[in-house]
Amino acid sequence: MLNYRWLFDFFRVDWLRQRRSATEDAEGTERCRFPNPFRKTIKSLNDRHAVSYALEYIMISSISLLFFGVVMLSAGTMLTEAPTDIAATQQFNDIGNNIGTKLIMFYLIAPENGTLNTSLEMPDTIGGHTYTVKMSTGNTTDQRVIIDADDIDLNISYTINGIGASIPIDGETNSASGKHRLSFINR
Repeated sequence: MLNYRWLFDFFRVDWLRQRRSATEDAEGTERCRFPNPFRKTIKSLNDRHAVSYALEYIMISSISLLFFGVVMLSAGTMLTEAPTDIAATQQFNDIGNNIGTKLIMFYLIAPENGTLNTSLEMPDTIGGHTYTVKMSTGNTTDQRVIIDADDIDLNISYTINGIGASIPIDGETNSASGKHRLSFINR
Protein backbone atom coordinates (compact mmCIF):
# COMPACT_ATOMS: atom_id res chain seq x y z
CA MET A 1 0.00 0.00 0.00
CA LEU A 2 1.27 3.43 -0.95
CA ASN A 3 1.94 6.07 1.67
CA TYR A 4 0.17 9.36 0.81
CA ARG A 5 1.29 11.14 3.96
CA TRP A 6 3.62 13.46 1.99
CA LEU A 7 0.70 14.48 -0.24
CA PHE A 8 -1.39 15.48 2.77
CA ASP A 9 1.51 17.43 4.24
CA PHE A 10 2.15 19.13 0.95
CA PHE A 11 -1.42 20.43 0.60
CA ARG A 12 -1.89 21.02 4.33
CA VAL A 13 -4.86 18.72 4.36
CA ASP A 14 -3.65 16.80 7.36
CA TRP A 15 -4.90 19.45 9.77
CA LEU A 16 -8.45 18.43 8.85
CA ARG A 17 -7.80 14.96 10.13
CA GLN A 18 -6.50 16.07 13.46
CA ARG A 19 -8.66 16.98 16.35
CA ARG A 20 -8.83 20.62 17.18
CA SER A 21 -8.18 21.11 20.80
CA ALA A 22 -9.60 24.44 21.75
CA THR A 23 -8.69 26.20 24.91
CA GLU A 24 -9.66 29.57 26.16
CA ASP A 25 -7.17 32.05 27.45
CA ALA A 26 -7.67 34.59 30.17
CA GLU A 27 -9.26 37.19 27.85
CA GLY A 28 -11.89 34.85 26.60
CA THR A 29 -10.63 34.41 23.05
CA GLU A 30 -10.56 30.99 21.57
CA ARG A 31 -7.14 29.40 20.92
CA CYS A 32 -6.72 26.52 18.50
CA ARG A 33 -3.85 24.23 17.79
CA PHE A 34 -4.37 25.03 14.10
CA PRO A 35 -5.68 28.59 14.04
CA ASN A 36 -7.84 29.78 11.19
CA PRO A 37 -5.74 32.36 9.27
CA PHE A 38 -8.87 34.05 7.89
CA ARG A 39 -10.36 34.82 11.30
CA LYS A 40 -8.90 37.69 13.28
CA THR A 41 -9.63 38.28 16.89
CA ILE A 42 -10.02 41.82 18.20
CA LYS A 43 -8.57 42.21 21.63
CA SER A 44 -9.47 45.85 22.16
CA LEU A 45 -11.25 48.68 20.42
CA ASN A 46 -7.99 50.65 20.20
CA ASP A 47 -6.43 48.03 17.94
CA ARG A 48 -5.37 49.87 14.76
CA HIS A 49 -4.95 46.68 12.78
CA ALA A 50 -8.72 46.30 12.61
CA VAL A 51 -9.01 48.69 9.63
CA SER A 52 -9.31 46.57 6.55
CA TYR A 53 -7.76 47.15 3.16
CA ALA A 54 -11.18 47.53 1.60
CA LEU A 55 -12.06 50.39 3.93
CA GLU A 56 -8.72 52.04 3.18
CA TYR A 57 -9.35 51.66 -0.56
CA ILE A 58 -12.82 53.19 -0.25
CA MET A 59 -11.54 56.14 1.79
CA ILE A 60 -8.62 56.92 -0.57
CA SER A 61 -10.82 56.50 -3.65
CA SER A 62 -13.52 58.82 -2.30
CA ILE A 63 -10.98 61.50 -1.33
CA SER A 64 -9.33 61.22 -4.76
CA LEU A 65 -12.66 61.47 -6.57
CA LEU A 66 -13.65 64.47 -4.47
CA PHE A 67 -10.31 66.18 -5.20
CA PHE A 68 -10.51 65.55 -8.96
CA GLY A 69 -14.15 66.69 -9.01
CA VAL A 70 -13.24 70.00 -7.37
CA VAL A 71 -10.31 70.46 -9.75
CA MET A 72 -12.45 69.76 -12.81
CA LEU A 73 -15.21 72.11 -11.67
CA SER A 74 -12.81 74.95 -10.96
CA ALA A 75 -10.48 74.41 -13.92
CA GLY A 76 -13.17 73.39 -16.40
CA THR A 77 -14.19 76.96 -17.11
CA MET A 78 -10.58 78.01 -17.39
CA LEU A 79 -9.85 75.25 -19.89
CA THR A 80 -12.89 75.95 -22.08
CA GLU A 81 -13.50 79.69 -21.86
CA ALA A 82 -9.92 80.97 -22.06
CA PRO A 83 -9.20 79.52 -25.55
CA THR A 84 -12.60 80.76 -26.77
CA ASP A 85 -11.87 84.30 -25.56
CA ILE A 86 -8.41 84.25 -27.15
CA ALA A 87 -9.86 83.10 -30.48
CA ALA A 88 -12.62 85.74 -30.24
CA THR A 89 -10.03 88.46 -29.58
CA GLN A 90 -8.10 87.40 -32.68
CA GLN A 91 -11.26 87.51 -34.79
CA PHE A 92 -12.09 90.98 -33.43
CA ASN A 93 -8.56 92.02 -34.43
CA ASP A 94 -9.18 90.69 -37.93
CA ILE A 95 -12.38 92.72 -38.25
CA GLY A 96 -10.63 95.88 -37.01
CA ASN A 97 -7.80 95.34 -39.49
CA ASN A 98 -10.31 94.80 -42.31
CA ILE A 99 -12.10 98.07 -41.52
CA GLY A 100 -8.80 99.92 -41.19
CA THR A 101 -7.62 98.57 -44.55
CA LYS A 102 -10.83 99.67 -46.28
CA LEU A 103 -10.56 103.15 -44.75
CA ILE A 104 -6.98 103.46 -46.02
CA MET A 105 -8.15 102.37 -49.47
CA PHE A 106 -10.81 105.12 -49.32
CA TYR A 107 -8.09 107.59 -48.44
CA LEU A 108 -5.94 106.49 -51.38
CA ILE A 109 -8.63 106.43 -54.08
CA ALA A 110 -11.12 109.03 -52.81
CA PRO A 111 -12.16 111.47 -55.56
CA GLU A 112 -12.39 115.20 -54.90
CA ASN A 113 -16.07 115.22 -55.80
CA GLY A 114 -17.80 111.89 -55.76
CA THR A 115 -18.99 108.91 -53.80
CA LEU A 116 -17.42 105.61 -52.74
CA ASN A 117 -19.39 102.66 -51.37
CA THR A 118 -18.18 99.25 -50.32
CA SER A 119 -19.72 96.38 -48.45
CA LEU A 120 -18.25 95.44 -45.11
CA GLU A 121 -18.26 91.73 -44.33
CA MET A 122 -18.69 91.10 -40.61
CA PRO A 123 -19.95 87.92 -38.96
CA ASP A 124 -23.10 88.24 -36.88
CA THR A 125 -21.41 86.81 -33.80
CA ILE A 126 -17.87 85.96 -32.78
CA GLY A 127 -17.59 83.18 -30.23
CA GLY A 128 -21.31 83.58 -29.55
CA HIS A 129 -20.93 87.30 -28.78
CA THR A 130 -22.47 90.20 -30.68
CA TYR A 131 -20.43 93.36 -30.99
CA THR A 132 -20.58 97.01 -32.02
CA VAL A 133 -18.15 98.80 -34.34
CA LYS A 134 -17.81 102.54 -33.72
CA MET A 135 -15.86 105.20 -35.54
CA SER A 136 -14.74 107.84 -33.07
CA THR A 137 -15.04 111.52 -33.96
CA GLY A 138 -13.41 113.01 -30.89
CA ASN A 139 -10.04 113.87 -32.39
CA THR A 140 -9.72 114.68 -36.11
CA THR A 141 -5.99 113.92 -36.34
CA ASP A 142 -6.03 110.56 -34.57
CA GLN A 143 -9.40 108.91 -35.09
CA ARG A 144 -10.11 105.40 -33.95
CA VAL A 145 -12.11 102.32 -34.89
CA ILE A 146 -13.48 100.81 -31.67
CA ILE A 147 -14.87 97.29 -31.46
CA ASP A 148 -16.89 96.70 -28.31
CA ALA A 149 -18.25 93.22 -27.51
CA ASP A 150 -21.73 93.44 -26.04
CA ASP A 151 -21.80 90.68 -23.42
CA ILE A 152 -18.12 90.26 -22.50
CA ASP A 153 -15.60 92.75 -21.20
CA LEU A 154 -13.72 93.34 -24.45
CA ASN A 155 -12.98 96.70 -26.03
CA ILE A 156 -10.45 96.85 -28.89
CA SER A 157 -9.35 100.15 -30.38
CA TYR A 158 -7.45 100.79 -33.64
CA THR A 159 -5.84 104.09 -34.51
CA ILE A 160 -6.32 105.27 -38.11
CA ASN A 161 -3.17 107.46 -38.07
CA GLY A 162 -4.35 110.84 -39.28
CA ILE A 163 -6.68 109.74 -42.05
CA GLY A 164 -9.47 111.58 -40.28
CA ALA A 165 -7.96 114.93 -41.26
CA SER A 166 -8.75 114.32 -44.94
CA ILE A 167 -11.61 111.82 -44.70
CA PRO A 168 -14.10 112.47 -41.92
CA ILE A 169 -15.02 109.26 -40.16
CA ASP A 170 -18.26 108.92 -38.27
CA GLY A 171 -20.72 106.14 -37.57
CA GLU A 172 -21.61 103.02 -35.68
CA THR A 173 -23.02 99.61 -36.55
CA ASN A 174 -24.00 96.50 -34.63
CA SER A 175 -22.97 93.07 -35.88
CA ALA A 176 -26.52 91.74 -35.67
CA SER A 177 -28.00 94.51 -37.85
CA GLY A 178 -27.61 92.66 -41.16
CA LYS A 179 -25.64 94.12 -44.08
CA HIS A 180 -22.91 96.65 -43.40
CA ARG A 181 -21.52 99.31 -45.74
CA LEU A 182 -18.82 101.93 -45.72
CA SER A 183 -19.75 105.06 -47.66
CA PHE A 184 -17.72 108.13 -48.59
CA ILE A 185 -19.42 111.20 -49.99
CA ASN A 186 -17.29 114.22 -50.93
CA ARG A 187 -18.90 117.40 -52.34
